[in-house]
Amino acid sequence: MLIKQITLQNFRQFKGKQELVFATDSNQNVTVLLGDNTFGKTTILQAFNWCLFNEADFPKESNPDFLLNLDLAEEKAGMEQKLEVYVELILEHNDIEYTILRKRPYVDRGYGNWVPLQTQLTVVYKEGGLTKPVREGEEQQIINSILPKSLSGYFFFDTERVSDISTRKDLTDAVQGLLGLAPVANARKHLGSRTAKSSAIGCWNAALDLGGDERAKEAQATIESESSNIESMKQQIDNADHELESLNAQKAKIEEMLRENQSTAELQRSKQDLEEKLKTAQSDLEESSQLFMDSYNTTAITYFMIPLMDRAEKCLVDAHVDDRGLRGMTEASIRDIVKRGRCICGAKIEVSEDGRTGNDAYMHILEELAFLPPAHIGTEIRNFKQLMEAEKRGIAQFYPLAEQQYKEIQKKRTEIANMEDQIARIEDSIFGKENMSSYEADLTRIKENMKAFQETKASCNQKIGASKSAIESAQKVYDGLVTASERNQKLIRYLAYAEKICEWIDESYAEREQLMRNRLQDRVNEIFGQMYHGQRRVQIDKQYHVTLFSQVNGKEIITGESEGLKRVKNFAFIAGLVDLAKEKATIGRSAADAVSWENEAYPLVMDAPFSNADETHIKNISTVLPAVANQVIMFVMEKDWQYAEPVMAGRVGKYCKLKKFSESYTKIEE
Repeated sequence: MLIKQITLQNFRQFKGKQELVFATDSNQNVTVLLGDNTFGKTTILQAFNWCLFNEADFPKESNPDFLLNLDLAEEKAGMEQKLEVYVELILEHNDIEYTILRKRPYVDRGYGNWVPLQTQLTVVYKEGGLTKPVREGEEQQIINSILPKSLSGYFFFDTERVSDISTRKDLTDAVQGLLGLAPVANARKHLGSRTAKSSAIGCWNAALDLGGDERAKEAQATIESESSNIESMKQQIDNADHELESLNAQKAKIEEMLRENQSTAELQRSKQDLEEKLKTAQSDLEESSQLFMDSYNTTAITYFMIPLMDRAEKCLVDAHVDDRGLRGMTEASIRDIVKRGRCICGAKIEVSEDGRTGNDAYMHILEELAFLPPAHIGTEIRNFKQLMEAEKRGIAQFYPLAEQQYKEIQKKRTEIANMEDQIARIEDSIFGKENMSSYEADLTRIKENMKAFQETKASCNQKIGASKSAIESAQKVYDGLVTASERNQKLIRYLAYAEKICEWIDESYAEREQLMRNRLQDRVNEIFGQMYHGQRRVQIDKQYHVTLFSQVNGKEIITGESEGLKRVKNFAFIAGLVDLAKEKATIGRSAADAVSWENEAYPLVMDAPFSNADETHIKNISTVLPAVANQVIMFVMEKDWQYAEPVMAGRVGKYCKLKKFSESYTKIEE
C-alpha cells in the first residue's frame, strides 16, 4: 500500500482546499512535513483516520466533533446555507489505485448555527485505464480489506499520545492479522467444535439423525458436556498462562528492584528491628516508672519523716521519762487480774477491804500500775519509740531500692534516645527511596499466586485427560448407533475430516505462531540494537507485549524504562512489524502442508516521531525507519529535524511546511 495524495477541504484549521502529495519512490520514500506544536500536524494524522474509518480523535476541549473550519463558519454565517468538509485519499494497493472521498456537509440552521448532515463516502478505483465506482454499500468493506481498522493505529501513529504501544488491548489480534496468522486462526474458529452450534462441525453434528435412540442422545450429551468442560479447562489454562507471564514479569522487576536497593532493604530491616526494640523499651520504661511511682507514693513520706522521728526520739531521751511500763498492758487489765484474786503466774492475790494493802503480790501489782496507761506516759513513750524503730527498719531499703530503680529508668531512657537517634539517621539515609519491605511482601504474594496458578493448570490438565477418556468412550457408542443411515454416514465422514483438520491446526498452529513470533522478536531486537546501543534485549510474550531485559552480573533482569527508551522500543516494535509485513510469509514445514499468503507492505504515518528522544536516538531512528518501511510520512518539529536531516536527507523525496496564520487557519506550503 502506498499513499499518493491527501486533499483537505475546510477540515479544521485547513481552510479551503489544500493538497499534500507524498513521496512514493522506493529510494526516496520519505515525506517530511515540518511544523511546531499547534500548527496542525496532529490534525492531518486524524484526517487520515476520518477519511478511512469516519473517526477522529481530537481533544475534548477543542470541540472534537465539529470539523468545519471556524474562520469559514464565521465568515459565511448568514450568507451561505451550506458548506462542505471533505478529505480525499489517493492510494495504491495490490497495483490498483483507489480514491477514497469522505464528505460531511454543514447547513446553517440559524445565524452561525452550523449543523452537520449525514457523512457521505465514495470509493472509486482504476482498472484498465477506466475509473469504476465500488458497489454502493461496500465502500467501507473495501477500505477494511485494504487496511483493517485494527491495524490502523500501528501505521497512523501519534507518538506523543501513545506512551507504550505494547500495552494495547487489541495487540494480539492486530499483530496476528498483520503477520498473516489470522486466516489460520479464523479457519479454526470457522470449523469450531460439536458444542459450537453455529460452527461447521457443530452444524454437521446437529444434522445427524439419532432416530429417537436414547443411548445415542445420552452419548451425544456426554460428548457435548465433556467437550464443553475441555474448552473451559483450556480457557482456564490460557488464563493461568497469561497470569503467570504477567506475574513472572512482575517478579523479575521486583527482584531487580530489591537487588538494586539491597543496602536500602537492609537499612529498612534494621529500622524495623529498631522500631520493635524501641516499642519494647518504651513499654518497659513505662512499667518501671509506674513501679517507682507506686513505691514512692507508699514509702517516701515515711522516709522523709526519719529526721523528725530522730528529733522526737532525742527529745524523749533528753526528757528522762521512765518507760518501765509493760508493753501492751493497761490498768484495766491489771485490775481485772486483782478482782480474779490470782495472777496469771498462779500467785494468790490478797487485798484489804479498803484496797490500800495486801500481800506482796498485790503490793507489787500496785507498783506496776503506776507505770501503765493511762496512769503513766512512760509506757506510751516506750511504745512510740518501739513503733519508730520498727518504721525506720522497714524503710531502711527504700533509698537504695529507689536509687536502683531510678538508675534503671535513666538507663532505659538513654537506650530509647539512642534507638531514636539510630532510626532518625536511617530515615535520613533512605529518605525518598522505595519502601523495600512492601516489595518483599509483594514478592511473597506473587510467588504464592504463581504457585496457585501452577496448581490450577495441573488440575485442569488432569480434568482434560478425564474428559477426553469420557468422550472417547461416548464417541464409540455414538458412532456405532448413528451409522445406520447413508446420510449419517456422509455427515460422519464430514465430521471426521473436519475434526482431523482441527487436530492438525491445533497441533501445528501454536508451533507456527511461535515461529512467527520468534521471527518478529528477532527482527525487533535487530532494529532495537540499531537504535539503542546498550546491553538490552527485547522479549515478546504470547500476547505480543514487549519487555526489555538487561544483563546484570550474568543474569537477565527486567529493566526500567525512561520515556525516551519507551519511544525507541515502540519504534523498534512497529518497524519490526512493518518489515515483516513487507515479506511474503509462509507458514508450514513443507510445500505439501504449507498455508501461504502475501502481505501487502504498509506505510508509516507518524506524528512527532522524535518526541522525548535525544539527539543520538533521533539519528538512530532516522537511519532505521526509511529502510524498514516502503513509505514513511513524518510530521516533525523543526527542533528535532535538525538532528534527523543529516541522516535522512538522502531518503527524503518531499518536503513541506505548515504555516500558521491563526489558531483556526494553517496552510500547507511546499
